Amino acid sequence: MQINKVLLTALLCLFNIFLFAQKPGHITISGYIRDPFGRAIAGASVIIDGSTRGTVTDDEGFYKLEKSAPGKLLLKISMLGYVAQEKWITIGDNANVTHDFKLKEDRGKLSEIVVYGKTVNQTKVEDIKRSGFNVNVIDLNKHSNEAANINQVIRRTTGITVRESGGMGSDFVFRINGLDAKIYIDGIPMDNFGSSMTLNNIPVNLVDRVEIYKGVVPAFLGSDALGGAVNIITKRRNRRFIDLSYSYGSFNTHQASLVSTFAHPKNGLSVKVNGFYNLSDNNYTMYTEEKYNVILETTENNRYIPIEKARRFYDRYESAMGQVEVGAQNRKWADRFFAGLTYSQNKKENQLGATVNTVRGGNWSESNYIMPTLTYVKNNFLIKGLYADVFASYSNEIRHVRDTALHNYDWSGKWISNTLNSEPNEPVHMRYNNNNYLARTNFNYDFNEERTQSLNLNYNFNTSRQRSYDLVENRDVNGLPNRLGRHIAGLSWQGQWLKKRLISMLSVKYYGMDTYKQVDERVFGNNNTVVSGEIKSYNNFWNYYSGNLALRYRFAKDAGVKFSLERAYNMPGMTAIFGDGQNYLANWDIQPERSDNLNVGGYYNTFIKVNHFLNLDASVFYRRAANFINTRIVTQSDGSLFQFYNVPGVNLYGFEAEIKYGYKDLIALTLNGSYDKAVDNQKYTDDTNQQVSLTYKSQLPNRPWVYGNTDLTLAKNDWLGKGSRIQLSWLYQYTHWFYLSWAHLGTLASKDHIPSQMVQSVIISYSWKRNKYNISGEARNLTNERVYDNFRLQKPGRAFYLKLRVSIM
Repeated sequence: MQINKVLLTALLCLFNIFLFAQKPGHITISGYIRDPFGRAIAGASVIIDGSTRGTVTDDEGFYKLEKSAPGKLLLKISMLGYVAQEKWITIGDNANVTHDFKLKEDRGKLSEIVVYGKTVNQTKVEDIKRSGFNVNVIDLNKHSNEAANINQVIRRTTGITVRESGGMGSDFVFRINGLDAKIYIDGIPMDNFGSSMTLNNIPVNLVDRVEIYKGVVPAFLGSDALGGAVNIITKRRNRRFIDLSYSYGSFNTHQASLVSTFAHPKNGLSVKVNGFYNLSDNNYTMYTEEKYNVILETTENNRYIPIEKARRFYDRYESAMGQVEVGAQNRKWADRFFAGLTYSQNKKENQLGATVNTVRGGNWSESNYIMPTLTYVKNNFLIKGLYADVFASYSNEIRHVRDTALHNYDWSGKWISNTLNSEPNEPVHMRYNNNNYLARTNFNYDFNEERTQSLNLNYNFNTSRQRSYDLVENRDVNGLPNRLGRHIAGLSWQGQWLKKRLISMLSVKYYGMDTYKQVDERVFGNNNTVVSGEIKSYNNFWNYYSGNLALRYRFAKDAGVKFSLERAYNMPGMTAIFGDGQNYLANWDIQPERSDNLNVGGYYNTFIKVNHFLNLDASVFYRRAANFINTRIVTQSDGSLFQFYNVPGVNLYGFEAEIKYGYKDLIALTLNGSYDKAVDNQKYTDDTNQQVSLTYKSQLPNRPWVYGNTDLTLAKNDWLGKGSRIQLSWLYQYTHWFYLSWAHLGTLASKDHIPSQMVQSVIISYSWKRNKYNISGEARNLTNERVYDNFRLQKPGRAFYLKLRVSIM
């Protein structure tokens, strides 16, 4: 792909920057500052005693100081809430000294009344954890040595389900507590980043942390999320930094990533270059399982013959992304101002439709995407206490959907006679031109320096336009142009009361959505002339208001309860309304989804004899949804496809719990479980309320409802040398069986179902030179469990991966 050359050129340029940016003859002192559990301490003060030289650690706990002359010096390390340390260090000529520190918490001085002197990023994390939101924050730096994407990490969290249709690059449905959830990258909707940027192909190395909100979502996201939201925070450094990784594994899977920053310490000029490349043949083996009605077939003498197993032969996926941002930070006029450009490509072969025997051998899609962006962030904007965050972007994506197969296929990889007639299939070549405009403004005003009272105003404007062209018939086709516009505004007030034991968040939101399409109802004759019909236009408009309340009360230093209540709306996206021309059918009649949500939870954290840590977290939820957006299979003459549709009324309820234990930075154990049930709540099927629905009060089919995870990590520091670390992780995922159709219709013995699944994975990693060089091996689905998802579509079995990573500070 052409973007590979772009990434290689950017990488070579970056190395040149690093080479010429180094100052020969200068002495550097650097290292990491962590707590006893290996967690980075950001914002810690590092000072050379008796001088004016000093710095603070960044989000990874890294510090770096320069000294022009050798000699002996005293380093002083301090951080509010931790016991300070001092260390004498002797430096020789032209020496670069490294020294790490571990700070113990000072429990007598640790208090939530104090806002730590941390970086903006760390302060925001603390605000999130102290808020009334039901939120999980995942530190992705702990997973940097895994050959994983974001999906594979966050699905280990309570309440998260990811329904995938295959391997790398496959379609998926992401839900939180059973409801549709929105996904953001640095507060920007992921839909704006094109088809190459999805949760199942973004490498973990590009990301600092992931915030998972359940139920009420903060106003600054400007979200129409219903069940919650995921905010992916990418890595940003205020220093020279480069992180390179490459992994190779089963099914000819290649993954490479680049994260880098060059920052001038004096003028604030910064250049950020990110990129990734993914390739997989996805040629894993699928198996017949008659007891689950999973039957692979081939043909013989024009008859379908069941076979024991088959390998996917047309499912290759390739994607790449390159991103450059240039700007300034920590200036008087801006804390951060960047102009950016993102370019991506992907090509995806499409082996299956919606069912296992809709076998394709020539259906594929490819896209090219470009997006320029502008970002401006300023604290104390115009007046003291006013925070401003403004973002604007324009994107253009050209996507081709093609089917060049003249015949149908079976699982032998050979073509078979066409179903309707002996004539070859008509070729398909559709081109979709998609344009998107996004403008987002976020203002937050703190009424006092302690930030006990604040007001937030957010406005999001987003419009998407699509034009379609039939390149075989050489004309515009159905529904052109299509347009989807959204306006979302939010106003929230956060207050802290009772010596900050009680925190409240009260918000109101406005949702506006308009859709427009043109339908080509013309009939063409010879020479492509119009015989009859015309192009008709259709449009819809919705607007709603909602509100929410989130509370958190801390009755002890490390224990508290959380409560949130809201009415929220979820606006269907482009794919739900207009389809994707490949696997999803359009549904012009689909309605926005509404839900009344209630969350109640509690947490408890404690330290046992300093070196042991225990965290308990549990919550219950209730959702009452109207026009619940679900997925169904629609069978057509050329195969089966997916379609989004509305279920008039659904009640969802459940609970989730998680236990975390840690011993220093050597042992970490996480156990969690979720119960998530959805019941049809629409009693009548007619307007006169006479006909009772056959599915009333029945559990919705084809969705997991009991699932859980276990994560055990064992580690040893300095075992194979100073500054080294070896780590072994065992992962276990459980999903309880569930029916594919309504359980009470027909006999239970005749019901198709997804079996219970227990997937185990093992990861071993070794780092040396203080995390500069890293190598890891990973065995996924170690026992080769048959893993099924959306409508019995089988996912990859046992797979092995090797990953190499270099991190240069």
